[in-house]
Amino acid sequence: MTEDNNIDVSGAPVDTAEKPVDTSVLTAPAETPAPETPLSELKGDWFILHVFTGYERKVCTAIEQKIKEFHLDDRVHKVLIPEEDVIEVKNNKRREHRRMMYPGYVFINMEKDDEAWYQIRRINGVSKFVGAGFPEPVPEKDMQRILNQTGEDVQPRTEIDFEVNESVKVISGPFRGYVGEIKEILAERGKVKVMISIFGRSTPMELDFNQIEKNT
Repeated sequence: MTEDNNIDVSGAPVDTAEKPVDTSVLTAPAETPAPETPLSELKGDWFILHVFTGYERKVCTAIEQKIKEFHLDDRVHKVLIPEEDVIEVKNNKRREHRRMMYPGYVFINMEKDDEAWYQIRRINGVSKFVGAGFPEPVPEKDMQRILNQTGEDVQPRTEIDFEVNESVKVISGPFRGYVGEIKEILAERGKVKVMISIFGRSTPMELDFNQIEKNT
């Protein structure tokens, strides 16, 4: 006897109509992480940890692991490696990069807590907390200055290998080939003022860093 695919074993008709799929689970919004507290609003004190040079990021990661392992999140609030953007002009080449402001040091916002200090000191690469025999917090005004330097709206620091009174040669622009002497460095504008002799008369010219080179 041929079975009817629309009949179940009890002989009752089978409902073959497509049922709407419940997408409420699929479209449920993901849990939004709590916004991170601004550095200037953290409630603990800032302490400086002296570490072996080159171990800064390893120590930072290890501290975050200690926080989870020993449930220190109520005592250790933030681990920070202060960095700044730098524009470096050297050998007539411009390079932008981000670098550590204080190599060999890690900043920690935390409560004064013996257990937390003990666990952090045990981390490989850690030398000591900065302080006269005991961790001492960074003065608020000094820490605020550091935090201001790491802000997103801070202009990059410019570093160049030119000096005032140094002889340079113009390598581009209408005065290409002229030789002059640097009288002022305008680092924040990426320019220098150079005294150039034109028709026997010294004339100050404002030039970009990439328009000059050392006159060797």
